[in-house]
Amino acid sequence: MKNRTNIVILTLIVAILCGCKSKRTITTEKSKNPTEAVLYSDYFTNGTMRYDFYHSGDSDEEYYTFDCVKREGAWAGSKIALINPFDYGEQFFRIIDAKSNKIIFKNNYCTLFNEWQTTPEAATIHRSFPEGVIFPEPKNDFIIEIYARNKITKEMEKKHSHLVKVTDYNIRPYRSLYSSVEIHIGGNIENCLDIVLLPDGFTTDEKDKFMAACEMWCSSLFTYSPFKENKNRINIRAVWAASDDSGISEPGHGKWHNTLLNVEFFTFGSERYQMTSEFQTVRDLASKVPYESIFILTNTDKYGGGGIYNFYGLGSAGKTGRTGEVYVHEFGHSLMGLGDEYVEVGNTVSAMYPADKEPWEANLTTFVNFNGKWENMISQDTPIPTPFEEGMLTMPQEKLTIGAYEGGGYLERGIYRPTPQCMMNQLRDFCPVCQKAIIEYLNYLCQ
Repeated sequence: MKNRTNIVILTLIVAILCGCKSKRTITTEKSKNPTEAVLYSDYFTNGTMRYDFYHSGDSDEEYYTFDCVKREGAWAGSKIALINPFDYGEQFFRIIDAKSNKIIFKNNYCTLFNEWQTTPEAATIHRSFPEGVIFPEPKNDFIIEIYARNKITKEMEKKHSHLVKVTDYNIRPYRSLYSSVEIHIGGNIENCLDIVLLPDGFTTDEKDKFMAACEMWCSSLFTYSPFKENKNRINIRAVWAASDDSGISEPGHGKWHNTLLNVEFFTFGSERYQMTSEFQTVRDLASKVPYESIFILTNTDKYGGGGIYNFYGLGSAGKTGRTGEVYVHEFGHSLMGLGDEYVEVGNTVSAMYPADKEPWEANLTTFVNFNGKWENMISQDTPIPTPFEEGMLTMPQEKLTIGAYEGGGYLERGIYRPTPQCMMNQLRDFCPVCQKAIIEYLNYLCQ
């Protein structure tokens, strides 16, 4: 999430400021809520269930309106890792067995609506975004609850609750009419991260171009650690579906294309930010194959993309110059919510990162609550904040010191990142902190 992809390296160089030596500030450790283990076979079938709704509101409030429930194909997720233990994301939902009142599934995520709430438009009007979540199909009646972070306290608050009866004849079967291709299969779906690649803006005669882009996406991902060391725990499949028009809409330039997923540049006024508000259509297309993670490839040579944690990632599939690196950068956002580490010159205030709250992203800190992040990876003789020196941006990464360098999350001051260079700011290799966070997340998903 939060990844307007106008990643301007010159901006980063100008904006990083030298920190002063100070004492490390550590506050109360994050609370942990142990949850009773769930035996999959007691509560779930082998199928997938999807709950669709509309996420609405303005800058101050949000609410949810039920749309429908669907039954889809085989459940691609782990049958052991059913309760997401990470404090990532702006939302989470959980499934409660109605008879026993036991929490049997929980997952965290972010949404495009969350980002829209931080825009000036959200202070003047209400909007509604279609959304949906997937989970293993319960055997018995269940309650779905949706939680969102309070905009002030950042604590999770329950926003929506719905009792679903599994015998309800209104639950819709979904059967995809699209075709699919296996790009890379590392293992079985229960013990692997299952990724689906989707097309937008490719016409019927451009299928080969899309398939070539899928192969490049796969090759790019496995160029970087820790993904290349974990190929046997990752499956990548592609779903093919043609659009009426070739190309991607650019509203700011008056260019409009009729595409299947309705991806557009100029999202929230940012020219390079590509997104779609038609998330239920995205889910419809993805459901052809077993999947946990979605990435959309767009038929354009214009540089840009986006990525939202546990929602979807997106990148241009044309000749943008650094296409492969952008794919992996955006996947860092969409897989586990790694934050952008670059800055926007002159930006010192952000609704996304208030100074008195600790970011939930694993690679950013305001020192409000640094415990549980990368503080144990910092040498005792490294000053915190860590001074930035000219030349660090071109040094080999193995020679760089892990510390807390000021600048990140689009802000010049008050927020800190682990190293001077990383995939999340300069499109270089993932830093050791991001690699550790990715490995921990893969270890959870692939149980």
